[in-house]
Amino acid sequence: MLEPKRYLICGTGGRALGMFARPLLKDFPDTARLVGLFDPNPARLAAFAELAGASGLPIFTDFERALRETAPDAVVVCSRDCTHAEYLCRSLAAGKRTISEKPVCTTAEQCREILSARDDSGSRGLVTHNVRYDPAYWLIKRLVEEGRIGAIRSMDFRETLDRRHGADYFRRWHRMKANSGGLLIHKASHHFDILNWLAGSRPVWLSAQGSTVFYGKNGPFRSERCLGCRHADRCEFHVDLWTDETNVRLYRDAEGHDGYYRDGCVFDERIDAEDQASVIYRYENGVQVTFSLTAFAVIESHHLRIQGTRGELDYHVSYDTNWAASNITMPGLETFVGQQLRLYIPNEGIRPVEIPSVEGGHGGADPQLRREFFGRSWDAAPTDQMASLDEAVQAVLIGAAASESIATGRPVEDVQDLLRNP
Repeated sequence: MLEPKRYLICGTGGRALGMFARPLLKDFPDTARLVGLFDPNPARLAAFAELAGASGLPIFTDFERALRETAPDAVVVCSRDCTHAEYLCRSLAAGKRTISEKPVCTTAEQCREILSARDDSGSRGLVTHNVRYDPAYWLIKRLVEEGRIGAIRSMDFRETLDRRHGADYFRRWHRMKANSGGLLIHKASHHFDILNWLAGSRPVWLSAQGSTVFYGKNGPFRSERCLGCRHADRCEFHVDLWTDETNVRLYRDAEGHDGYYRDGCVFDERIDAEDQASVIYRYENGVQVTFSLTAFAVIESHHLRIQGTRGELDYHVSYDTNWAASNITMPGLETFVGQQLRLYIPNEGIRPVEIPSVEGGHGGADPQLRREFFGRSWDAAPTDQMASLDEAVQAVLIGAAASESIATGRPVEDVQDLLRNP
């Protein structure tokens, strides 16, 4: 039997804890072994190890030392988005397989750096675009490939984040584009990747508009953060995150080391991430897309309509976000929660398509992704759902081009030029 592959986790936030550390410690004894943790914040690092049940695991605040002393076969990068490129490039240069959380990076310049590091090193990189593993989207992909609606001609995608989940992005580091690239990269890269995957092509012409119209400077009052805020009794966005042990250990107790707090004011005037945006773009194969994102909606949902030469696919899902910290409620929401997928074929009729029910995070996507990334032999051929660095870069490029179009007020004539022209 082959020895389990050795994994180093880079970045010790909440996502790394539930998505990677705990499963690597218990679910893949024959194929994977967690050998170390890296984070520049020593308090978060120590708390993470304890919460993961791995207090004896080697921990490091120096990345090169972590690579040298743990000798990993692969590095799992789940640090702050703007740092992905640095750790990916350093891991690739060291000859390590890299597995990155999405988005793979936050700028076109970083896209170029990652691809150059991959080419120079010959090392392999993968990105955990977990929406590819969502049962509904895997089913949609199969229906498209089977030609059920003919050749795709256009796609319309609308996502609404509500005032619980959506607002949370404007409390955390994501609200600053320098950290996340904005929601058109951090959040929308999920769905830009899916649209790329379905179209089977690369984006070219693009035009976008967007701004911060609800959060940031638009609020009636503001503070530095929710903790100790004098407006707490009259702000519907005030939250107390410190009833949760994980938040306390990973964030509040670690604030003094890096100044990051988890409950920033959603009305901070420094916020520059758009909370509403629209993007229109075209693929090299002629497929046209309209995309919109709103981060302050009253109901969380997304809606995809795909027009083909033979028919239409229509997928709509509405979510209950009571898991997110908030004082905001939506009475009667349970009436609307759920998903539906339909095929519309002229002269044949409307056909509901049953979506399989799968247990696990993100609608069952996370466990299936982990099984493919960590439970299979490295010699096995990659599946279609395993996003490569090239594919992940294309998802980021759409968001980067949209940000450029918003900033300049002009279309981007060829999105692929962002890879060619430094």
